[in-house]
Amino acid sequence: MRLRTHLSVTVLRGAGPGSTITNILLLFWKSMLVREDKTTLLSWKREKMCLNSCLRPLFLAVPLCLVLLFFSACHKAGLQTEAGPPLVRGLEKKNTTSVPQRVSYDSLDRDPTTGKSVVIQALLFKPEGADSRRLPAVVALHGCGGMYSTAKSKGDTLSIRHQMMADLLVSEGYTALFPDSFRSRGFEEICTAENKKRTLRQQHRRQDAQGALAWLQRRDDVLPDRVAVLGWSHGASAVLAIINAKQPAVANWRDREPSMPYFRAGVAFYPGCNDSLKARGGYTLAAPITFFIGGSDDWTVPGPCVDLAAKLSAAGEAATITVYPDTYHGFDGPSTQPRRRLEVPNGVNPGKGVTVATNPAARDDAYAKLKKYLREHLGS
Repeated sequence: MRLRTHLSVTVLRGAGPGSTITNILLLFWKSMLVREDKTTLLSWKREKMCLNSCLRPLFLAVPLCLVLLFFSACHKAGLQTEAGPPLVRGLEKKNTTSVPQRVSYDSLDRDPTTGKSVVIQALLFKPEGADSRRLPAVVALHGCGGMYSTAKSKGDTLSIRHQMMADLLVSEGYTALFPDSFRSRGFEEICTAENKKRTLRQQHRRQDAQGALAWLQRRDDVLPDRVAVLGWSHGASAVLAIINAKQPAVANWRDREPSMPYFRAGVAFYPGCNDSLKARGGYTLAAPITFFIGGSDDWTVPGPCVDLAAKLSAAGEAATITVYPDTYHGFDGPSTQPRRRLEVPNGVNPGKGVTVATNPAARDDAYAKLKKYLREHLGS
């Protein structure tokens, strides 16, 4: 950011330099000089002549001093005062926030009352120049709190965590699609619902993601064989369901004719891994996956994810995991998020709440690894 500094000096023209100020001072001085013996007062003319004579150099010097002080202050502040625009030092460049396009598409899920496809509302982010060429894409799945800000005044604004990811993906040259699985079905959040009482399950999230993949593959600005899926928490658990090659819906997609590419890679931020680890039909990968886990997570316990990643790796499958010690759920979120959420009934200690805490170092490391991972599997 560069600021232009203008120095403007206005000269009040009159009978002489400082004449107006002189008259004002004279009135003040005269009122102070009044004594009981009026015969000792100087004449008005003599007073004015004396003040003009004494103060004239002062009035000429003051503007010069002000100019010198101004240039000295500018130098200390790092402002350039020459004709060109100045450089402001010490200010970090603010990242440009990507602006989304509101879109909708048909999920593979069906409304049980009408039999029609559930229409999913979504936000689409595209890099500059995306309209003129095909680009890789990422489908990003929100967690149990939904994808929008919880602030009442920003209810239609993407949450900070999701906006940061959208900006990262766009800056890397990817088209990013954020499906809203909740509001599209009349939900705001499901974090405060017990797991066994939830009516929106992983199969719905998988069907939404597969519908998103089909919609992106029909576009002429997306590379149909270079689409990844990424998710947080509940959405990350959905990622595991989406790339389970043993899941019939996944197997059917990959085996259908004419064949269409499936998701190229998966990314899971602090998912719940129990269901995938204990899947009745087994669990194998339809695409490579990487996990980012908090070692102290008391909402989605890390142990099952570590075991799942180890099991997959031992079988020769492309699974990697990064566990951050002393790190909790939501470590990539903003510092403004609440640390203790007593209203959440699930977690390691049901009924006692869960911990959500930012870890900037872990977030930065995860983002750096994520960039490398996507470049390897999607290109850039």
